[in-house]
Amino acid sequence: MIEVEVKAKIHDRDEMVDQILSVGGVHVSDEEQHDLYFNAPHRDFARTDEALRIRRSGGRTFITYKGPKIDEESKTRKELETEVADPGTAAEILESLGFRMVREVVKERRIYSVGEFTVSIDTVMGLGTYLEIERDLPDGSDYAGALREIFELYRKLGIEDGFERRSYLELLELGEE
Repeated sequence: MIEVEVKAKIHDRDEMVDQILSVGGVHVSDEEQHDLYFNAPHRDFARTDEALRIRRSGGRTFITYKGPKIDEESKTRKELETEVADPGTAAEILESLGFRMVREVVKERRIYSVGEFTVSIDTVMGLGTYLEIERDLPDGSDYAGALREIFELYRKLGIEDGFERRSYLELLELGEE
């Protein structure tokens, strides 16, 4: 799967909720997400632009691999994800193989659906509030059309700049806010 995603810093969560609803957004859920990020023993994911995490959210746990970003204007990348039964055991397996946990990222996420897009307002502990718009496509898809549509949705929401390609992990590691 290819995750086509664009993120922007926002300053007023309530105003953004109103904007999302005004373009036909439908509230899907609110979640608290706890992500444990790992680095590999055989390559540095910070250098290769990859990510490996274990996410706990809503009583479920997923392990996710994200490949390098595939363009210069978005966070579009290959993503592989599967559910696991026990986050502690999953972390212990990775650590037993030489992976090391580098950081936990905690966020409150409010999720909306706007057409074919998932729109999330994330309040990230230590970073502030961001808006993410994404769409998942099958591997090998031409994602350029979806990316144009994401930027058009951002314009409808009143956002034309301030886009951020770095992950929350990268921003936290750099001490950005």
